[in-house]
Order: sequence, then structure tokens, then C-alpha cells
Amino acid sequence: MSAMNDDGNGNGDTVSNDATTTNSKEAVARGSGNEEVEMLKSALKEYESKYKYLLADYDNYRKRVEREAEYRIRQSIESFVLKLLNLRDDFMRAVDAARKGSDKHIVEGLESVLKNLDGILKDAGVVEIPAVGRAFNPSMHEAVSFIYNAELPDLTVTNEIRKGYMMNDKVIRPSLVEVSRRPVQEGGGEL
Repeated sequence: MSAMNDDGNGNGDTVSNDATTTNSKEAVARGSGNEEVEMLKSALKEYESKYKYLLADYDNYRKRVEREAEYRIRQSIESFVLKLLNLRDDFMRAVDAARKGSDKHIVEGLESVLKNLDGILKDAGVVEIPAVGRAFNPSMHEAVSFIYNAELPDLTVTNEIRKGYMMNDKVIRPSLVEVSRRPVQEGGGEL
């Protein structure tokens, strides 16, 4: 831009006002620069938000994969322990049969193996479910028969057909039990 500069001697020379031009360009640049900075800040916030969501999604995914892996491991261990429990049942039957007519050394050997097996199960967190004389609990006991008995409270476990077990506070095999029932009178009441 040029401007007429009257320096007082009236020669009317045209002088370029470099300072004014420079200031105008800087003002325009600053204005568009501010807009650009604001756009960049907005884009940065958007990318930060997306990044945080991706991190959270990844963290949730990682936790889910870990839970699923732990679940599969627990299922495998429980499946193996159930096989060991069936083996223990077979050993118990072998010990009972050996007591009836075998050499006492055989009985002692079988009992020693059974004791070792029980130690392994205990170390794995396996415990027997209490049954006989207890109130029937459908989450721990499976009733396979009933016996009518007026002397016992209703739904009391009277006999354990097969031992039940828990592992880490979870029933892995319910007890098979016989349960008492109070006899019913002809009029519909209990005896």
C-alpha cells in the first residue's frame, strides 16, 4: 500500500508504508493462524479421546481374555480332579474288598495310596461335602431316594450313597444321598 506523505515541504511524494503493510499481513496471518491453532487443538482433543477409548477397549479386551483363560484353566483342573475322585472311589472299594479277606499288607498298601491321593486332593483345595445327619441342601446334595421316618426332621440326609466334593468353595460333585421324609397321615398332616 502506498500513501501520500505530506512531509510539510509540499513535494507530494508517494511513500510506501512498509510498516503498515507488514502489520496488516501479520494480522491476517495471526487471524488465520489462530483459526489453524484452534483446529489443531480440536483435532488433538479428538485424537486424544479416540486414543483413550482405544486404550480402554484394549484394557477391557485384555481383562476378558484373562478371565476366559482362567475359566478354561479352572474347568480343566476341575475335570481332572473329577477323574481323580472317581479313581479315589475305586480305591475305596478296593480297600473295603481287601479288608474282607486279603493280606493285611495289601490293605495297608492300598490305604497308603489312598492317603497320598487324599493329600493331593486336599492340596488342590478339594474338601468333602458333609452329608449324613445334615439338612438336605439341593445345591450340595442330590437326592436319589427317600425314607419315611417319623423320628427325624423332614429332609434330613440319612445315608450317603456317593461322597460329594467342593473345590475352592464350588461344588464340583454333589453328594448322592438318601433323605428322610415325615410320614403323612390320612388327613393330610404329618405324623
